Amino acid sequence: MRDTLNILILLLTFSVQGQISESWNLNIDTYTHNSSNYTSKNPPIEIAEFSNNDKVVLSQNGTLIRFDNSGTIVWRKEIEPCAQQRIFVDSNDDIVFSCGTEITKFDLKGEIIWKKDYKDTFSKKHLTFDAITADRKKIYVVGHFFHSKFICQLAIHENGNVLWKTKFKQNVDHEFSFLPPKQITINNDRIYILAHHYSKSNSFLYSSNLKGKKRQEKQVDYKIKKIKSFEKSLFALGHLTNLKDKLIFGKIEDNLELSNISEFELPRNLEYDENSTGWASKPPTKEEFEKEFITAYNVNDFMFLNKNNILVIGNSSGKPWISNLDLKNGIDWNWAVADDRYFKFHNTHTRHSYVLNSINQVGDKYLVSGISEEQDDQENRFVKYINLFVRQIELKK
Repeated sequence: MRDTLNILILLLTFSVQGQISESWNLNIDTYTHNSSNYTSKNPPIEIAEFSNNDKVVLSQNGTLIRFDNSGTIVWRKEIEPCAQQRIFVDSNDDIVFSCGTEITKFDLKGEIIWKKDYKDTFSKKHLTFDAITADRKKIYVVGHFFHSKFICQLAIHENGNVLWKTKFKQNVDHEFSFLPPKQITINNDRIYILAHHYSKSNSFLYSSNLKGKKRQEKQVDYKIKKIKSFEKSLFALGHLTNLKDKLIFGKIEDNLELSNISEFELPRNLEYDENSTGWASKPPTKEEFEKEFITAYNVNDFMFLNKNNILVIGNSSGKPWISNLDLKNGIDWNWAVADDRYFKFHNTHTRHSYVLNSINQVGDKYLVSGISEEQDDQENRFVKYINLFVRQIELKK
């Protein structure tokens, strides 16, 4: 009886969905791709914000779009696609775009201001940039060298000239243990870098002053996926382990130690089908339940609603996922609803995946970006049909 009750509680927990409504949806790009881990390696879509709250979005297919808060496109242009690319909007409302070892600066209208290649900045070859940010008219870049344990950092003037550069070795056993940088951010006049890999269960945190000196590093035994500042402090969110069944959240101290660490167990990714064999009349035992159903979420981004609540986004077993997390009391609600608006195929040979990548606040609403992937082995087992989108959602009170 207790086992059955536990299962029903889990069913109830998962079925209580948050009240989310959609204001508009903007299709960014539609194309095909043949990579098996396309969304795992690099963000397929990136968003940055202008001072007037317009947004610019970059797709992995080489589409650059500026749109306003109503989802209306202001301009659209095609640029050369790049596997490792990032964008940022600086204090002049210029778009900073990194692609491999190149950085291009666009103005508010999408016209090129300058474009430079930094591949010869270091004597060490095979460089690629991983993440960028900007602060006080300077561009800060972090990257790595292929087949190496080294990470590089650059500070670049708004005119494109290098102000300083440095490189350092990651403390791993061999190059195959290397965790590439994924994020760079500025907080309290310190540069912070997060490094992780989609297949590894640990992370690295690095910090330095604004000249790249007085560097600190910390290997973290959690899979940190995102770091964000709130009220002048820096916080980290990720997975407790590679099992992806628990979230880990904590504050990053000046010495890079995580404090006030909280663990949150996620609901089972369970779809109850009353027509499935045996379920309608006979729920599974606890042992059957544990064997047949797993918990697997992927965290991609989060944002603070207030000091006690955050919104977490990603995917839940192929569904778009948003969770409202009370940092003191656990999960308020967990939203993971199937969305088939982009799907072409519906048969036993079809595999669907739906991922939310980023979240930003727009007044009392929220802007999320994401990707829908579809693969039909009967038609072509090596082709994935890709749809990239941005949509505005509202949380009902």
